[in-house]
Amino acid sequence: MAVFIMLLALVAGVLGNEFSILRSPGSVVFRNGNWPIPGERIPDVAALTMGFSVKDDLSWPGLAVGNLFHRPRATVMVMVKGVDKLALPPGNVISYPLENRVYMVGKANSVFEDLSVTLRQLHNRLFQENSVLSSLPLNSLSRNNEVDLLFLSELQVLHDISSLLSRHKHLAKDHSPDLYSLELAGLDEIGKRYGEDSEQFRDASKILVDALQRFADDMYNLYGGNAVVELVTVKSFDTSLIRKTRTTLEAKEAKNPASPYNLAYKYNFEYSVVFNMVLWIMIGLALAVIITSYNIWNMDPGYDSIIYRMTNQKIRMD
Repeated sequence: MAVFIMLLALVAGVLGNEFSILRSPGSVVFRNGNWPIPGERIPDVAALTMGFSVKDDLSWPGLAVGNLFHRPRATVMVMVKGVDKLALPPGNVISYPLENRVYMVGKANSVFEDLSVTLRQLHNRLFQENSVLSSLPLNSLSRNNEVDLLFLSELQVLHDISSLLSRHKHLAKDHSPDLYSLELAGLDEIGKRYGEDSEQFRDASKILVDALQRFADDMYNLYGGNAVVELVTVKSFDTSLIRKTRTTLEAKEAKNPASPYNLAYKYNFEYSVVFNMVLWIMIGLALAVIITSYNIWNMDPGYDSIIYRMTNQKIRMD
C-alpha cells in the first residue's frame, strides 16, 4: 500500500510563492529556468515524475523527460506557509515561481497513526528526552511561548516521520510508490506574532531551513537516493479565490462562449481505450453470432443433433 501523509487539503489562491526541488534522483530531470508553474498543476508534476499519466498534458518546460524505466519510489512535498521563499543554501536546489492555486488530497498510512496530532500530544512530545529541543539552537525562540512551541512541534513531526520510516524500512522497499505531503504553518504564526522583521522570525527561518535540509537528506537516503523532495513556499492564501465544484464541461463553457461553428468537445485520453474495447467486443459478438447461425443452418438433424441421438438411443433400448 502506498504511503500518504496528507496534512494538506486546501484549494485557495496563492499569493507570493516558490516551488523548489531539494533532492531528486538522476532519472528525474528538472531544468534551470524562471518558468512559472500553476499551483494546481503541482500534483501533475508529482505524478509525472513518478511515471504516472495525467488527464491534461503538462506543457511546463521545467520538467524534462527522464529515464522512463527507472522512476522514483517516493515524492516528498513540504508546503511552508507564511513566507514567499526561504534562504536555501546554494547547490543542487532548483526553484521556480509559483502562481494560482494549490490543491492536494489524500490519506495517511496506518503506520503513522502514532504521530503526535493534538496540541497536547505535540507539547508532551517536545519535552521528552529524544525531542528536537535538545539539538536545535533556539536563540530568540522560547520554550514557554505557545506560538514558538507550535513551530518547534512541526519540526518534531518531520523528525518523527523519518524516524518511523527508518524503523519500518519495508515501506520504502515495497513496489508501491509513496507520496508524502505536509503543510507547515508554524512560521506563519511566528510572523503574525512577532512580525516578519523580528529576530524571532529570522531565527525561525534559519532553523526551518536546516530542518528541511536534514529531512530531505533523511528521506532521500531512506529510499536509496530514489526519491524526489519538493518544497512549496506560500506567502498567504486568498480565500476569495476558493474554487467551487464544477464539471469539466461547465468550466470549458464558462471560458469559451458558444462557438458559431458548433464544434464538438475535446475527447479525453480515455476515449481511444473505450472505443477499442467497444469496437472489438462488438466485432467478436457479431462473428460469434454469424458462425453459430451458419453451423445451425447447415446442421443435419439426423446426425448432428444431440437431441435426436439421445432420443434414438432411448427408442432402441425400449
